[in-house]
Amino acid sequence: MIGIGEGAAISAAFVWAFSTLLYKRFSHHLSPFELNVSKGVIASALMVLCLLLVQDTAYPAQLSSWAWLIASGVLGIAIGDSAYFAALRNIGPARTLVVESLAPAIAGMLNMLILGVYLGPVAWLGILVTTFGVMLAIKPGKAQPIPNPKHYFLGIAFALSAATCQAAGMVLSKGALNNESIGSLWAALIRLASGTFFVACLVACLKSHSLNKALTLRQLSGKRWLFVAVFFGTFIGLWLQLISVNHTDPAIAQTIFATAPLMVMTLSLIRKEAVTRAMLCGGAIALFGVFLLLQG
Repeated sequence: MIGIGEGAAISAAFVWAFSTLLYKRFSHHLSPFELNVSKGVIASALMVLCLLLVQDTAYPAQLSSWAWLIASGVLGIAIGDSAYFAALRNIGPARTLVVESLAPAIAGMLNMLILGVYLGPVAWLGILVTTFGVMLAIKPGKAQPIPNPKHYFLGIAFALSAATCQAAGMVLSKGALNNESIGSLWAALIRLASGTFFVACLVACLKSHSLNKALTLRQLSGKRWLFVAVFFGTFIGLWLQLISVNHTDPAIAQTIFATAPLMVMTLSLIRKEAVTRAMLCGGAIALFGVFLLLQG
């Protein structure tokens, strides 16, 4: 039976897959850092407005909870999302999300190291199957030669970094939620605001980036689609992620998020974009690994 946590994770995977295709169109107009700041500021404003409307006062009372969530935001959002946008620019949405299917294995290991939570043998079998599926999907094939090997392998490295940091962010969030009773929207806002502030400081210091461009979105066409991507992928998606982590194990939640590549591939097929047989087979194997992990 699918519980609240699992249902929220499936919904988060869907909205993240949908928004990924929208974010892809802006990854060539804004740098990964600039895009991270733009979506973070917009989504944070939406979260603040929502908190005011519902009058949610379940914010963290302990400093340790704030520390867990801020660290989670810096790792998972500042570093993880920036690496994710860089991967989108280099290898596209389908392969980026397939590589991120490794996040459950990473979350499972971090769960043991940080929170002392252990998975069973069936769950680890699922992790191995998922990993194999990912490796199959990202292996370049003769039918689809790599136009630029440097960008390809750089994109893979960014996607792996994103998977690692986002898994760490989920585990750290669980540490905060284990500490005390915190509203999921408050936890999402603290994570997002701290991560966005960290990236904004970096953008302000880097001469090759423009904080003004990230905040004003001047000369950016199709702004409405960016707002749609932020509303669903970041505002709704991040809120759903925290609901999921609050009600289930981070490794299980992260594993369900890993079904997003299959959703992206389906949408890519509908859009008549290039999706190889290896990517489809690897994604199917990874999904079977997800099933095993849930059984474990």
